[in-house]
Amino acid sequence: MGRLSKWLLAILVIAVVASIGAIALVLTPYSKPATTPVEVRISYQPSWHHATFFVMVEKGWLEKIFGDQVKITIREISTGPEQMTALVAGELDVVYVGATPPLPVIAKGFGARIVAVANTEGSALVSRADLNYQGPSSLVGRTVSTYPPGSIQHTLMNYWLKKNNIDPGTVKIIGQSPADQLSSFVAGAVDAILTPDPHTYTAVLKYGGKIVVTSDEMWPKHPCCIVLMTKEFIDKHRDLAAKFVALHIIASEYIMNPKNREDVKGILLKWLPIEKEVADYFPGSTRFHTDPRDQEWRSGLDLMCQVLYELGRTANAEGKLVRLRVEDVVDTALYEEALKIVPQIKAKLGL
Repeated sequence: MGRLSKWLLAILVIAVVASIGAIALVLTPYSKPATTPVEVRISYQPSWHHATFFVMVEKGWLEKIFGDQVKITIREISTGPEQMTALVAGELDVVYVGATPPLPVIAKGFGARIVAVANTEGSALVSRADLNYQGPSSLVGRTVSTYPPGSIQHTLMNYWLKKNNIDPGTVKIIGQSPADQLSSFVAGAVDAILTPDPHTYTAVLKYGGKIVVTSDEMWPKHPCCIVLMTKEFIDKHRDLAAKFVALHIIASEYIMNPKNREDVKGILLKWLPIEKEVADYFPGSTRFHTDPRDQEWRSGLDLMCQVLYELGRTANAEGKLVRLRVEDVVDTALYEEALKIVPQIKAKLGL
């Protein structure tokens, strides 16, 4: 075979192979490359203040709205200050937490914003049955357990004592987790606990305590828990953030509907270490509420900013005390975006 013939044969073989490859490419179904789901790391506390999140999970709403687009990682952390430690360490994206714990970390420059309210009020001071409580002065020289410094309960206690002209230094205030509060209460190591629902009712029904003052009596309509998101999560995944807030709004509506009370109580029994007799008190003194644009709530948050400033808890990265403003810590624009998509999300959920 001549050199020219060999070249022609080679060209012919290449052409045939290329044609077969082209046909195979046309006949092979096109498949999109697999995408890695966005991991959303969420923390809550063991309190029914965060019942909206429990409902979202138990009803399967997160999966229905996000599908394979999102991988949800859930983490229970006992108190707000502990949650903030995890947040600053880069371990969380969304946090159900009291309104006060985020303020010190935001003051230091950490990028996080309150995007929705979870509830107002919902805590109480529970004393031992043998304490002759006659008012705030009865606590002078006594030991009272709250959540750790920076928490809603610790802030409430300091504010309330000062409001009643009592030096907080005359009361031994110790910070504990809810489980440790109840253990100390049972052991008689503390005279009273300032704790959120449902632990208030556990202390009364199981351990013989008595509610001597509710938090709304200490500070009427005070802010309590909120939904906090990192700015990084909001900026990178704003559509997901808005959908999550919309689900939070829908879950709050579900909880506040009396027709759903028995269902919600059943969900609480799955998520919280409580008995049915405690769940029967739901919602107790807790007031569910979601709108961070509400002026009464904003006024309460502003007062909390002032109280933490006076307690010396909001210092910037240089250690200088700063008095935060509501605008420094709240993102209302995301809430407004969420409101707009609530109807379409309800439709997807069949509500």
